[in-house]
Amino acid sequence: MSHWLYSQPPIAIFIIGLIASIALMYLMAFFLKKTPIVNGISDHEKEFLIAIQSGLVALSAIVLSFSLVLVITNYDHADENVAGEAARINDVDRLLNQYGDPKVKAIRADLKIYAKSILVDEWPKLQIQQEGAETAQLFANVSDKIGQINPTTPRETVIYSELLKKLDESVEMRETRLEGAHIGLHGIYWVVNLAILFGVILMSALGLILNKWLTAIGISLELAALVGLMTLVFMCDHPFEGTVSVKPDPLIGTIKAMENRK
Repeated sequence: MSHWLYSQPPIAIFIIGLIASIALMYLMAFFLKKTPIVNGISDHEKEFLIAIQSGLVALSAIVLSFSLVLVITNYDHADENVAGEAARINDVDRLLNQYGDPKVKAIRADLKIYAKSILVDEWPKLQIQQEGAETAQLFANVSDKIGQINPTTPRETVIYSELLKKLDESVEMRETRLEGAHIGLHGIYWVVNLAILFGVILMSALGLILNKWLTAIGISLELAALVGLMTLVFMCDHPFEGTVSVKPDPLIGTIKAMENRK
């Protein structure tokens, strides 16, 4: 179910959440009217219920805002890491090209195949929090071949030293990218957010019964604000999943640069 929701545009998630919340509120109000709970409630008790609802709305906004900061931070880190990984792959190819030995030409070809495999094989699997086995094998092959290079001149030694450094950085960023596919808010955050939202809906249902139609408009606007904020948190929760996700544009640019490099 969550994968299907992530595949929907943000506006669709917002509309679904808002309709579900308002429908639940009216359903609760319908059943509450049939119970003795709302009979004989004084004005003082009405004010108390309004205060509770206001407090829950404020608490929900605070928790959702904190959650949004977390997911956006994770998203930005994943995005920056993808750009960094693409830059390191480009650096490895550039250094191989500068090395000058015709024997490393085959390594450059393998490196380009690996970069393309990230887009074709591994990137779609990041959405389901998996690693591309074929891509991992291609990377291991490139790494082994680079490790077998034997520099013979001071110039080659300097370039090879820098090459190993960039390769190690690429390894680290690849691992960070794979770990980033598993990043997401802990389940307790969603339990708390949904529990508070349920409380807001319950208080809103009572308010709907005890007050005039104008209250329904105000309550609906409150729910729209909370659902909208929750939609933002949900869509950014997993950096590599859904319509709002990290894009492989830096890798595409790196592949073009590798193809243009003679």
